[in-house]
Order: sequence, then C-alpha cells, then structure tokens
Amino acid sequence: MTESQRLENIRKIAENTNAQVSPALANLIDELKAEKIAEEIVVEHGLLQATKQEVEDQVQEFASAEDKADEDDDYDNDENLHDMTAISPSMREIFEENA
Repeated sequence: MTESQRLENIRKIAENTNAQVSPALANLIDELKAEKIAEEIVVEHGLLQATKQEVEDQVQEFASAEDKADEDDDYDNDENLHDMTAISPSMREIFEENA
C-alpha cells in the first residue's frame, strides 16, 4: 500500500467515525500529500535543471565551508606541541597501583 493510499484510508476512517481531525494532523496530512506528489513528479520527470544562481550559491557554500575547515583547529596538532610519551602524575599513580 502506498503512502497516499494509507493517508486516504486514514481520512476515510476519520470521516466515518465523525471524528474531528486536529488542525495539526490535517496540516501534517497535507504536507505528506504534497511531499508524495513532489516525489512522484521527480520519479516520473526527473529533477529540474539547476539555475545558474543555484549553482553559484552552492559554489559559495562549498567555498565558505572550505575556508571554515582551514580555520578550524587541527585536533591532532597538539601532539606536535606536547610530549605524548609523558604520563601525568595522576595516570602514573593509577598504573603504578595496578602494577
């Protein structure tokens, strides 16, 4: 059973029981129907061609993400700044007690 058929069954059940569907549920059902229609259009006709503006926006997002990645700290970089073979006094106590 497809999603649209399930939604139609829910609608019929609600009508048959004379139940009031909350506005939130009605909105959700409408959104799900719209998403399903959009999905069917894409499946039948393929995606729409991207506009030049959309491509430029995406390029800018990639460029800004790349710049941000360069600015982020390298979390492994601290290994170059500290003696990684040294053990802190508290860790040394733990290992010496168990040894």
